This record gives sequence, structure tokens and C-alpha cells, in this order.
Amino acid sequence: MVSPLAEGALLLASLLVPFVLLLLAFPPYLRYLTRLGRVSEDVHKSPPAKVPEPAGPLLFAAVLVGEGVVALGFGSLFPAALVLGGAVAFAVGLYDDLFVLGGKAKPLLLVLAGVAFVSLVGAGVHLYGSDIYFPILGDTAPHFIIYTILVVAAFPVVTNAFNMMDAFNGEISWFTLLTSLALAVGVALRELFTQGFSPARLASALPLVGVSAAFLLYNRYPSRSFDGDSGSLMFGAMFAGLAVVGGIEVAAIIAIVPAILNSFYTLSSVRGFVERRKMSSRPTYVGEDGLLHASTAKDAPNTLVRLILLASPSTEEGLVASIVALTVVSCAFSIAISFLTWVF
Repeated sequence: MVSPLAEGALLLASLLVPFVLLLLAFPPYLRYLTRLGRVSEDVHKSPPAKVPEPAGPLLFAAVLVGEGVVALGFGSLFPAALVLGGAVAFAVGLYDDLFVLGGKAKPLLLVLAGVAFVSLVGAGVHLYGSDIYFPILGDTAPHFIIYTILVVAAFPVVTNAFNMMDAFNGEISWFTLLTSLALAVGVALRELFTQGFSPARLASALPLVGVSAAFLLYNRYPSRSFDGDSGSLMFGAMFAGLAVVGGIEVAAIIAIVPAILNSFYTLSSVRGFVERRKMSSRPTYVGEDGLLHASTAKDAPNTLVRLILLASPSTEEGLVASIVALTVVSCAFSIAISFLTWVF
């Protein structure tokens, strides 16, 4: 039995340990990537800048340490399930970073992240219930098999949604930080107002907050590091797993509405999964004025960014600020949903 004081210390440690670890490890790691020649062109700069990539391995290592603190401190297996799902997504993304996967192969392989996550359920670990809680309306009837199938299917959807929000300086780090904070608040509210809900669930949500906050310091404009698919897919898998473990699926969906809309616009315009490196046209371009413009090419994908830029050209900082503003609004609605669900 963990005392309240020890619980508070463990919650703080699960947030700060991965945060501090990344701050200390990033400078030598980026120098290491540069020596290896692992740099990518920042195509939204003129002339393009060289940025070390991928930071995904370091980000995953920090998440692993943070979840390890939770597992050891609370004696919980929740972190093991989250790490299993995150590890598969990370491995798929790292292969894509190094060798490039096809647009259809990636989502199929990411189903395995969902399978890995639910595998502990087959071993007798109680990771989640089979009912979904709605604000005011209450919970649905339990359908364990159907719910588990939906959980597995959610992983490729959410991971790809996060991956598609990784195009501009600071976009993915801001998005992950804000949505993971909204998720943590939702889990905390359920912890406070639900009898028998484990504080280990809240602690399991905090490493993602700490990691994304530290990464933001290196990924914000002008970026000194890109996460690569290994980072963005891992972020998405961790978010999906935490939403399920925390039992706040509806609030989590609301939080990532900008990513869902971006995915819908993109997939509908290109008619399916297409590897972005193989798209014939980019949705944006840097004009002679140094601003980002929406592409006028007929075959350019209709991303959320392109729709924003159709109103007027923008600097990269201004564009990301618009996306952050949209995410803040969706996260505010997410927290409101959590209040309506667990407080009232």
C-alpha cells in the first residue's frame, strides 16, 4: 500500500524524471546524429536547414524510463501494456525512418501495436473495462470482445493521425504536449471522483507529458531536432493506450479533433494511404516572400495546413500558432467533457 505522500512523490517523479533525462541527453545525442550524417532538410526554410533526425529513439528511451518509475513505484502493469504498444509503433516508425515503408504497409503493421497492448489482457491483467462513459448519458453496456477489437483498430488510426501532425517546427511537440495534458487532467478527474480507481493510471499518463514538454524545447521554431516517424508514431500509440487505460476515450477523441480532421482531409483527397515522400505534390510551398503558401496544384493533398493557408500566406511560426490555437480549443472541450462525465 503506497502512502498519499509517497503517491505524490511518485507522480512528480514520473513527470520530472523523463523530462530531466531528455534535457541532459539531447545535446550529446544530437551531436551523435550529426556525426553519423543523420540529418534531414527542413524544406520549409529558404534555404533548407539541416536538422538532426530521428530523435525517436531518445524519446522512446525517456518514456521507457518514466513508465519504469511508475511500474516500480506502484507495482502496476499498466506501464508494461503502454510500453508494449509504444514499442511496436516505435519499431515500425524507426524502420520507416531508416528504410521507408509503403503507405499501406505502415497502418497494417501498426495494428500489431494494438495487439501488443491488449496482449496483457489475455494474460489476466485488468487493463480496461468494456464500457465507454459519456457525459450526462452515463456508460454503455459492456461488450468486451467488441471493445477489444475497437481498441486494436484504434491504434493505427491514432498513430497515423499523430504522424500526419508532424510537418512543421514544433507542431508535433505542441500537439502531443497539449493533448497529453488534457488526457492527464481527464484521468485525474476520474481518479478523484471514482471510487477504486488506481492512481497508477494517472502516473502512467505523466511520462508522455514530461517527454513532449522537453522535446518541445528542441523541436519548436527553429527546430534543432525532428522526431521522425519513430517519435510521432510512438507518441500516438502512447496516447491511444493511455486513453483506454484511463477510461476517458470520449474526452481523448475530442482532444485530437484537429488531427482527426487533418487525417480525414488528407486521406479523402489522395484516396487512401499514400506515403508522404511519394506524393506527387506538396500541400504547401515557400514563396519568394519567404512565407508559406497553399499549393494550387490539383493533385496536392488537402491537409489542415493547406486549408489554413488558403485564407492567407503565413510564416511557419504563425501557421503553427494557428494549429496550436485549434488544439487548445479542442483540449479545452476535452477537459469540459471530463468534468461533465466525472464531476456532475
